[in-house]
Amino acid sequence: MKIGFLKNGSIVTASTRIRVDYVLPYMKDAIASNNPSDLKDCDVIIFQKRYKEEDCRWARFFKKCNKKVIFDLTDPVWDKDYPAVYFPITHDKEEYFNMMIQLSDCITFPTFKLESMFLETFGKYNTKVVLDRIDLSLHQYPKVHEDKKQYIILWHGTKFSISHIDLVRNDLEKLAKEVNFKLVIIYEKGGEQLKPFKNFEVEYKIWDINTINQEILNADITINPHPENSYKSNNKCVKSWALGVPCITNNTEFKVTNFYDECLALLNNKKIKKKITDIDRSFVESYYDSEISAREIEELCNEIKTKI
Repeated sequence: MKIGFLKNGSIVTASTRIRVDYVLPYMKDAIASNNPSDLKDCDVIIFQKRYKEEDCRWARFFKKCNKKVIFDLTDPVWDKDYPAVYFPITHDKEEYFNMMIQLSDCITFPTFKLESMFLETFGKYNTKVVLDRIDLSLHQYPKVHEDKKQYIILWHGTKFSISHIDLVRNDLEKLAKEVNFKLVIIYEKGGEQLKPFKNFEVEYKIWDINTINQEILNADITINPHPENSYKSNNKCVKSWALGVPCITNNTEFKVTNFYDECLALLNNKKIKKKITDIDRSFVESYYDSEISAREIEELCNEIKTKI
């Protein structure tokens, strides 16, 4: 059975990189393209966030050719009022979004929260959660942690999520009274900078796929704050953990008891930091390796292909 990924973007697009490019090398017979005509020989086609009129025409064509269609969604684009939704669907695209749902044999999501939000809105559909995972072959650089006069705390993300740093602004201001650190913010070109912080230095850099791993390795810890009850995955934490750098988050999936205390403990004690990073790397290897996603996608495709 041949599987085709119809990509929505390039390797610099986070969801495409994580949910297609990281997974593809570990699949037995799969290809990826931004052009649907390249996937005519595939038995199952995964539409990655693709729901324009042309996409619906191709999905209908594939179905007529006895092929199966999977619709992969990473944001609640149907809810334009949900805070910080990336590219919510406009009124003129609602028809095609709904059509894509109807044409799909399965709809996949990166988190159980997002799956639940979808089902609450649209009712019962065949759905599956395939977690955001990471290609460990691209994250094999062991981090050696040392004591410093000034530590580096790093956040990286898109122009849509940079405001999440404000969720832990008070914790960071409090932390700066105990530990000397610089906050490095690596963000998407075109994003707006935050209002100034009072007690510590801030450096802004533009995100670059060629340097992001090294930027994380230069840091002592990374942070990944989320709004309460967020639908987003923890892929930023997983990336840091794979590189041997602790990541502190308030995400409900990996919630710490106290954001400030966690940061303070890790910055002040490199022995604890080393122990935590070993645990985190092992955790990623066991549960967040892209090879696991490859197997899950192949199993899903086999399952829906055999259904009449």
